[in-house]
Amino acid sequence: MPSGTGINGSEISEGVNSMNTNNGSSDLERIGEEDTRETNPLAIVPDNNPMASPTRPQGGTSSMITAGGNHSEVSVQRMKKDEVESKISAWQNAKISKINNRFKRDDAIINGWENEQVQKSSLWMKKVERKLEEKRAKAMEKMQNDIAKARRKAEERRATTEAKKGTKVARILEVANLMRVVGRAPAKHSFF
Repeated sequence: MPSGTGINGSEISEGVNSMNTNNGSSDLERIGEEDTRETNPLAIVPDNNPMASPTRPQGGTSSMITAGGNHSEVSVQRMKKDEVESKISAWQNAKISKINNRFKRDDAIINGWENEQVQKSSLWMKKVERKLEEKRAKAMEKMQNDIAKARRKAEERRATTEAKKGTKVARILEVANLMRVVGRAPAKHSFF
């Protein structure tokens, strides 16, 4: 078989073509696919040299598949490409799920820590409120005791001043009665 040109312009050797034509149908049968020729001129064929820039042949799309053996090579290459793509997808999904699981685990740890801190702060605030309530109760009791004490002292002072007033009024009445009995008018300045 003559050598042909692939979609990226690279040469396909006769040895590879002859090997693929011999093994092409058995490879397809082995993976459970039929040998169907692809007639789509826009079919994507993987690049054998990914670093080289792809160049298009000048002759149009007729040079994409030049020999019958190239189709089985394209199918094997497509299978390899699909296999690589599925492995990449599986790897990507595994890594993303691993990251997601780690994030969920970290998020659960963070939420637990946050809840612990909120509970700790709430307990501290309740303790402070309880202490303030106790202080308020003690202050209220002290205030009521001070008020009661002040009222008692005020009553005692009132009683004392009332007694002094009563004593002085009684003395004045006594002196006035004595003056009446004696019949003497009071002096302008009287000292007791």
